[in-house]
Amino acid sequence: MRLTRLVIGCCALLFAASALAQTSGDPLSGTWIGHVGPGPTPQFAVTFALKFDGKSAVTGTVSGFPSPGDVKSGSFDPATGALKLELGETGNAQKLLTLEGTVVLGSATGRAAADNQTGTFKLTKSDEGQAQAPQQPNPNDAAMVARGSFGEVSAWVTKSAELVPAAKYNYRPVQTVRTFGQLIGHIADSYNWYCAHAAGRKVEWADPIEKGNTDKATLAAKLKQATDACNTVYAGKGVFLPLIQNVGHTSLHYGNIITYMRMMGMVPPSS
Repeated sequence: MRLTRLVIGCCALLFAASALAQTSGDPLSGTWIGHVGPGPTPQFAVTFALKFDGKSAVTGTVSGFPSPGDVKSGSFDPATGALKLELGETGNAQKLLTLEGTVVLGSATGRAAADNQTGTFKLTKSDEGQAQAPQQPNPNDAAMVARGSFGEVSAWVTKSAELVPAAKYNYRPVQTVRTFGQLIGHIADSYNWYCAHAAGRKVEWADPIEKGNTDKATLAAKLKQATDACNTVYAGKGVFLPLIQNVGHTSLHYGNIITYMRMMGMVPPSS
């Protein structure tokens, strides 16, 4: 029964998208307003100005994020309503956020993904400019959320590094993964990379901490140095997206730390 309902629902969706394509020569071009993730927070109120070439390509701009952006690569299928937009900061070719979803009768919904974070998006096409754009977020509020999120997860990482005994820094669940010490070193390396980019320095990825001495005393100093450097950037006016990506990446590896500590018979600091 559930499968039947799913098939019927999919057919109805395709029919609606097809009907829209038939009743409008260009169902996509124009102004779209709504909200985008990634992640459960923060949700950004955004405004898109999109242009469909009538075949498959989509171009446009987006406002509402801390930095103005545009569509680096976009596609739309009028027959199915399938929409994909790869976004980035204006003037920078890097693709930082991907939206994938479906357009049905002036509404676009789907999945938002950036680095290791996923969320959702919902957009509504403006009716000849009559619809009111959603209230734009205060960049200072968004920066405060990012700063608080990093403060929380980085504190858990630091506390975990303190709790695990020095003799356990060579522990790894299986031979194909990092040791606990290498994991802490990798996080410190990632702090240096993400926060350098947030500070406007286009450095190449490097992992000297993970590949160096991974004893507890050495890593404690390296992790503190990297955390302090990041906190300085979070407290300033750094580029926003690398700071959010840093939170997502740290959260991903704190999940690894939880697993390691549980397997060592220890209680993670967030529990």
